[in-house]
Amino acid sequence: MRRRTRHAGVLVALGAVLLAGCGGGDDGDDDRPSEVVVTVDPAEVASINVPERRFFNDASPWNQRIDTARVDPDSDRMIAFAQERVGIVERPDGSVLEQRDLVDDGLYINTVRWTVPVVAGGRPTALVCRQLVCGDGANTTTLNIPDDVDPDPRYDGWYTVFDTSASVAYDLWRARREDENTISYNYMRKWDLNGPGFSPPWTEGARGSGLPLFAGLIRPGELESGEISHALAISLPGPAANVFVQPASSTDGNGRTISVPEGARIRLKRDVVLPHPVDPITGKRIRLSKQQQRLADAIVACLRTYGAIVVDRAAVPTLYAQRDVTEGMIRGNELQGLTLEDFEVLPVGQRYHYPPEEDELELVDLSESPSPTSSPTSSPTSSPSASPTSSPYQGAQ
Repeated sequence: MRRRTRHAGVLVALGAVLLAGCGGGDDGDDDRPSEVVVTVDPAEVASINVPERRFFNDASPWNQRIDTARVDPDSDRMIAFAQERVGIVERPDGSVLEQRDLVDDGLYINTVRWTVPVVAGGRPTALVCRQLVCGDGANTTTLNIPDDVDPDPRYDGWYTVFDTSASVAYDLWRARREDENTISYNYMRKWDLNGPGFSPPWTEGARGSGLPLFAGLIRPGELESGEISHALAISLPGPAANVFVQPASSTDGNGRTISVPEGARIRLKRDVVLPHPVDPITGKRIRLSKQQQRLADAIVACLRTYGAIVVDRAAVPTLYAQRDVTEGMIRGNELQGLTLEDFEVLPVGQRYHYPPEEDELELVDLSESPSPTSSPTSSPTSSPSASPTSSPYQGAQ
């Protein structure tokens, strides 16, 4: 689903920024910042491990415990509508019909498809934006990127590059490695790893909700230790359309407006005991090894203590594990005994319309909102021409 073009009023509210193509300059672009090269170390061409420290500051919603938080009064209704998956069926006469199906599939963990590789180190690699509006790409044209981990354009080309010397990360959308060993992409968002971990309302990102791609990932070191001390990222079949709540800053939801909005936090209910997973095709019970059971217990404990933040939409309820490094540890079906009905929604707070309504722009003081980076130009002045979106097949591997 293509994201709407941002309401013209946001251009005034967020401040106008001169737009220029990232792949080449136009005449009259004298004020544009010069090329920025970060962490260039020609001697280091192999990837290095991304430190599994806690990302973002202590006040970040990603790092807040919610085990004692109250439940939103409309939790049951929102959860019920979040299970609706919306599809479009074309009739023989050419007309289209909106079809809504109830999804009762269990919770899946993506480890390969529709999840995020996170890289650091490597050789200086040129970045080329393929469209006019590049997000933060105008200021970053080279990053250290390893040769052995590529973005996968089949799954939105999600790709996160860490600059460990500057404590920042770069999310890329629709990235791919080209024949000349450059990385091309359609959109970039830069994140301060010591910042809040989210953006002001109506700020675009590499993910439909505007939230970081790498935030809420299940990481290998956490699985090994059996302790996950941050909120997880979750996608739902039918998050609310046209509305979001912070920490989300936009939405690609296509469900009913009374559904769970992107940015909301959900928590596994206290009285739910993890059932044995069942194969959705055969209906047979899935046997888990002792290690799988231990890792499943760690994720369940996290879902009770830190919960999960709704970041996107997917065919089935979906969590995300870091690509390339978790596939050998978990298969993805460990939590398929859990359904959305086993979760509850915490108080959602103020709802924002997407695109914004004029009266919202007057009420919201964007100058006091958190910025994803220390740069004052972190917000683009219009949406990407082909906006970040999720495939309707995210949860099925």
